[in-house]
Amino acid sequence: MKLSRKLPPPSKSDKRILAASVIIFLASIVIVILVIVTRTTPRQTTPDGPATLAIDSNPLSPQIVAQLTAMPSAVPLTGPLADDVHAVAQMVSNCSDYSQPRRDQMNQHIEWLLQPNTLPKEIIIALGANTNGRLIFGMATYTLAQWGEKKKAPDSCLLPIGKKLNEMLVANGETPFPEFDTP
Repeated sequence: MKLSRKLPPPSKSDKRILAASVIIFLASIVIVILVIVTRTTPRQTTPDGPATLAIDSNPLSPQIVAQLTAMPSAVPLTGPLADDVHAVAQMVSNCSDYSQPRRDQMNQHIEWLLQPNTLPKEIIIALGANTNGRLIFGMATYTLAQWGEKKKAPDSCLLPIGKKLNEMLVANGETPFPEFDTP
């Protein structure tokens, strides 16, 4: 089938719009590539100057290597800390002030505390030497953020959870959150 009529030749404004569109498209590609490169390049700030490329020459600490080796065969948590974690799990379950994503985060940390052999290697490395303390710190952070979204209501069920997490932080060598120290 043959077209019966031909299109008119492009006008000067059509050519200008096409040229501008091509230039904007190419500029966008260059910007995207620059953003990707700068975000994926490791940087390190030096005391005497601007950021420079960093080469990770720091090996993992012996404590973290020991944890990475021991965690896959770790037994479920028992004792007073396990009792505290179970108590917090029940409090979280009964607290309607958690959004579903926050509740999921809390439950994930609870699972990792109770079943340390389920911790991913990347998380073990990120947590450092005090795995339990840092997991509890994460739970307290999530709870504080959620409580902040609830305007720090003193009658919120999040406050007693925060207080309990503060007790657990102290018992596990971490600094408690002063926001939960309300009367």
